[in-house]
Amino acid sequence: MKRLLLLLLAAGGAALWWKNRGGGGSDESAWSQSESAGAGDVAPDPPKLGGDVDAELLAILACPLDKQPVTRQGNYLVCQVCQRHYPIREGIPVMLIDEALTPEQAASATA
Repeated sequence: MKRLLLLLLAAGGAALWWKNRGGGGSDESAWSQSESAGAGDVAPDPPKLGGDVDAELLAILACPLDKQPVTRQGNYLVCQVCQRHYPIREGIPVMLIDEALTPEQAASATA
């Protein structure tokens, strides 16, 4: 009798945990949401340009292409030599050469 009571108590606790782990929704809806998110059917909002960047971080950042200092101009960090514009997305500088705007692209984006 004690074993049966312990088994029921453990099963009830497991069922409660299973229900609460998905945010209170049904198991099927949680599965379909995670499955569709993994499939890439629903595109999340793109990160917004701009945001606060720590001054100490700005002081040590350099252009990855020519290793020259960068300065902040609006929502971009601009290399002083090659004039590539590296975006700042939600306060995070994206210092990737492939993500940077060339001077020509930057000029056409502001025009």
